[in-house]
Amino acid sequence: MYNAFFDFVERPFKLVPNPEFLFLGKSHEEALAHLTYSTSQGDGFVEITGEIGTGKTTLCRVFLEDLDKDIEAAFIFNSKLDSVQLLKAILRELGIACFSSDPAELTLTLSEFLLEKKVRGKSVILLIDEAQNLGRETLEQLRLLSNLETTRSKLLQIILVGQPELGEILDSYEMRQLRQRINLNCHILPMTRKETRDYIQHRINVASRKPRTLFTRAALNHIYDYSRGIPRLINIACDRSLLACYSLNQKKVTAAMVKIAVRELVPRKSVQTRYESFIEKRSTAVFSIIIAAVFFLVVFKGIPSRWIPEIKFKNSTAKTINAPEAIPKLLKPVDGVKTHLVLKKTAPPSNPVFFSVPLIGKADLKKNLSSINQTATRENVFSHVVSLWDNQSLIRFNPLIKQIESDLNFFNIAATQNNLQVLHLEGTIDLVEKYNLPAILGFASPDDSVKGYIAVVEITTDNEYVIFPGNDERRVRIRADDLLPFLTGDIYIPWKDNFGYAGIISITSSKTSIVALKLFLGQIGFSSVDLTPVYNDPVKEAVKQIQAKYGLVEDGIVGPLTKIMMYSEKMESSIPYLDKTRFKRVLLKGT
Repeated sequence: MYNAFFDFVERPFKLVPNPEFLFLGKSHEEALAHLTYSTSQGDGFVEITGEIGTGKTTLCRVFLEDLDKDIEAAFIFNSKLDSVQLLKAILRELGIACFSSDPAELTLTLSEFLLEKKVRGKSVILLIDEAQNLGRETLEQLRLLSNLETTRSKLLQIILVGQPELGEILDSYEMRQLRQRINLNCHILPMTRKETRDYIQHRINVASRKPRTLFTRAALNHIYDYSRGIPRLINIACDRSLLACYSLNQKKVTAAMVKIAVRELVPRKSVQTRYESFIEKRSTAVFSIIIAAVFFLVVFKGIPSRWIPEIKFKNSTAKTINAPEAIPKLLKPVDGVKTHLVLKKTAPPSNPVFFSVPLIGKADLKKNLSSINQTATRENVFSHVVSLWDNQSLIRFNPLIKQIESDLNFFNIAATQNNLQVLHLEGTIDLVEKYNLPAILGFASPDDSVKGYIAVVEITTDNEYVIFPGNDERRVRIRADDLLPFLTGDIYIPWKDNFGYAGIISITSSKTSIVALKLFLGQIGFSSVDLTPVYNDPVKEAVKQIQAKYGLVEDGIVGPLTKIMMYSEKMESSIPYLDKTRFKRVLLKGT
């Protein structure tokens, strides 16, 4: 109706999952990166949850459109199915003709198809949207399908996408067998205020085919206050606001126009999500603990302060985790309580002289790790790794993050406070060598009595690992064979986005991001890439070459893994590489 009035090629805020309008907030980027990574590994279940309207279906369609040619997918969007209907729907999506209603025969047909694909070097994934509607019998059928495997790998990878109720169902006692098979869990959060502004501007630019500013800053703030960062509500509010402007012959969307539009919508006292309700409850609990702590100090005021142990909100234990929880849950300030960042001074580690770093063996490491305080190692090793990136060595910590139980959430939030990002991987120490950056590794004693983290800060020319155990200021060297028995497979790699373009870079990214990417590709030798703001085939091919070189999924999209490897191609002197000899070889080659 208003397209011609605003000079749109198409309506910018349709309530359909159009990948052309794709905009990824930080939470969406993480979910897409997790999906891409898990697909490349090809085993187990993946669970993606998010509130109504947060963009789960759009994310699914983008993920499916960018799948590698060797991956076939069955996408089930009508999840109100019994077990037989589900099997038939899977076979139909995969193009398999089967007229039986016997579950055993349907499963056998599917198994034969999967084996045939495996022989041809192809893999198959099953993606189910609105999975919270699946009955327990149907979920049990999915668990049985996950048993289809060879001696080396799974034949079918299953991705469940749904509302938070899905997590509640899977956490029930009856579903414990299925829960244990979920290798990755990711929760999509609503957008922040800044992401909401960027999202609206992005959709306006795509619909106009040129950069434009139609919404005033005050109007954008009103839209965020109404929608709380939920994309579907953002679209509704923006569409109604544009319609109100059109009816009043106004070319600019002001706060007054947004108020008129939102007033016509159904009152949404329920817009506050379960996520926010949880924050309020948690904040109340934290506040109660603070009151109790104050009372304790008052009662024991006469006791010397050095006799009173440091009061902590909660003992958090370092543990191997299966899935991230909602990251910002513990960051909402408690009313009346100041939560200033603490600047922790950490001496920057000097370039090690290897003969001064003692070499230890397996027995020495076991003795060293047995004395580690597992709640202290997260903060200590993280501070040590961050100091490698920042010569000023002022490590920022919000005091409240010590109470976070989830290790992934702790590292993500701590990294954000220090202008870094965290890449979470599960695998062997070979991945640390591959990405060539200081890493935080989970460890456990042979009897699992002690768990915690150590930092790998350098690799010597003799292929020895220089590690920081986290319980003192002393680094040690150790051979890989002696270190491997203690590692749990949890790997966290803090890294800095040095080149100025945030998020995943793809065909739908901003012109600035695409040009910045092309400039960087030109610097590392891809001279055929032009500087037009279009994500064209030469860019995709250049990115795919880098991905192929480092064994990544060749999708032509620049995500976190690809970025890190691109930085390795340039070998910036400001990046604290583990293997410095690789950096020197690149410098010599350049001269």
